[in-house]
Amino acid sequence: MLDLRKIGAYISKLRKDQDLTQLELADQLNVSHQAVSKWERGDSLPDIGTLPQFARLFGKTVDDILHAGDNTENREHQHLGTIVEEIAENKPEQVAEMVNTGEVEVEELVEVAPFVKASALHKVTERLDSSVLKLDVIMRLAPFLRTDTLDDLVRQGEGSEIVWNAITGLAPFVSSDTLSRLVDKSIDGSLEVHNLVEIAPFLGRGHVDRLVQQVEEGGLSWHFVQELAPFISRETLSRLVDRVVDGTIDANRIVNLAPFLDRGNLEKLIAGVEAEHLSPDLLASLAPFIDQGTLSRMVTNLLNKVK
Repeated sequence: MLDLRKIGAYISKLRKDQDLTQLELADQLNVSHQAVSKWERGDSLPDIGTLPQFARLFGKTVDDILHAGDNTENREHQHLGTIVEEIAENKPEQVAEMVNTGEVEVEELVEVAPFVKASALHKVTERLDSSVLKLDVIMRLAPFLRTDTLDDLVRQGEGSEIVWNAITGLAPFVSSDTLSRLVDKSIDGSLEVHNLVEIAPFLGRGHVDRLVQQVEEGGLSWHFVQELAPFISRETLSRLVDRVVDGTIDANRIVNLAPFLDRGNLEKLIAGVEAEHLSPDLLASLAPFIDQGTLSRMVTNLLNKVK
């Protein structure tokens, strides 16, 4: 992995060896002196178009810069500079060909991805063979690819087994449609609640609602509903309340959903208790979520019935 702080220190050394100020170097590279300062602090790297220019200015190779001047034999990757230079010259097909033939390792493409524009990376990845672009590679490239590009790559890789750590890694970057498809393909009896909870913020409410429906049909454990409660639509929550009131769902199961129920749904449950369709014990569980006036009225009514 590229060490930005080490690279920054090397950039600073090269500049000082040439007796240049940050402002003078910035003028020669047509960038701001703030950009040079960020490079030297290790906060960022020169962009892919500037790196070759910077290397030429100091009589170095791009690989020299990216490896902070380390000797060739100490370098984990030998072709980072080649990838950068080809992309800088708008030759993505050359990069793809080198990766496909094994001349350049796909790991090296992953290494330079953070400072390659998404449009340029798209041009490279669309030319890569599926045998090279496996799901684990796609997952590591995900933060740097456009959503549409990533969706296409995931679609191509769906022939292989989809594992949950890959879905979790891809969730923030793929479209909700693609994520929903991956989830649907991967749901089986071994699915753990925490798997879905991790990706729930990235799923559309419609898909979360469909998962709740699977619970209602007996396909998934009720624990899924409890854990997914913050992401369930009001309509589905209302339907669950109706099923509690009509006796289809055990009233105890609704208690954990109480913080997410609106006033209308709480009133349905209260009415169920008052009509003696639901146990008075439910009132105690719902009490923290019921307004004081309604709670006082119900307690009074219950006490009167006891008398």
